[in-house]
Amino acid sequence: MNKKNNLYKYIALLLIFVSITAIVSCSPLLRPSPDIAKKDDENEPPKELEELRKSIEDIEKILMSMYEDKKRIQQGIISPSGGGSDQQGQKGQQENQQGEQQQEGKQQGQQGDQQQSQGQIKIEIEPKELTELTKQQQIAKQQEELVKKQKEALEKFEDLKKKILDLHEKWNSFEPKAVKALAQTKSIEEFENSLDSLTITIQTKDEYKNLLAVNSLYKTLPDFYELYTTKEPPDLDRLRYSVKKIKLLAEKDDYNSMKPTMEYLINIWSIAKPKLKKDVNDLMNKFEFALNDLKNAIENRNKTVIEAKSEVLTKIIDEIVEKLKDK
Repeated sequence: MNKKNNLYKYIALLLIFVSITAIVSCSPLLRPSPDIAKKDDENEPPKELEELRKSIEDIEKILMSMYEDKKRIQQGIISPSGGGSDQQGQKGQQENQQGEQQQEGKQQGQQGDQQQSQGQIKIEIEPKELTELTKQQQIAKQQEELVKKQKEALEKFEDLKKKILDLHEKWNSFEPKAVKALAQTKSIEEFENSLDSLTITIQTKDEYKNLLAVNSLYKTLPDFYELYTTKEPPDLDRLRYSVKKIKLLAEKDDYNSMKPTMEYLINIWSIAKPKLKKDVNDLMNKFEFALNDLKNAIENRNKTVIEAKSEVLTKIIDEIVEKLKDK
């Protein structure tokens, strides 16, 4: 009798187990929810934020091109044809022209002798006078090119004013979304202050000051990307901002302003490292060494090394971003 009871118990337990398994396998609660699957996609940065970033990048690119042109002009490296060239190239060109003029002078002298023998009047031009004339012509061409470049710069500044007005419109389109995504009031105020500062600074038509102003927008922009799901940590943009600022400050030998910016860079790097994946370990190690080199260069006030290491760090950041995008 006991054996029969035990058999019934085993059968009952088996039936219960089978029933539970069937219920669990058929339960809709355990199936992937479409809402959960779409959650990451829905939390991507909105197009308004991406358009805002693109506008900032375009303005920065134009200003950097203008600034590089201005530096070449100030250094006297400008060719009559409008393209940049080195001074040695110009000097060689001038020497060739001078040689040609001297050869022409000799030929004219020979022709003059023949003309005089025929009773014609001739005005002789000495080779030295030809050389001086060539220099004056070269200076006149350079001055003409300088005026042309200055006119182009003024036209570009007028175009930049329009782009900054457009930037205000893009910000106004994104701001309600930032508020809805619970962006901090401090971040919104800082970005607006930076944008207002750029709007005022563009009136000065000073490429360097405007580069500093537009770069300051990158300091707060990552605050908004942190509200959404991104493939790379927004801290990478903060690193890029501080490296660019250090490079710009080096242009004017402003080492006092560089120190707090360097401290900010080191602090952001310590925050960003744990967020990066192991796939970029090699790049992280390269960044560490270059960062230490930059710190030493600032302490030693070595402008050449500061510029070189800033370029290296920016390149490494770009490589990290590209590698993370592929994952």
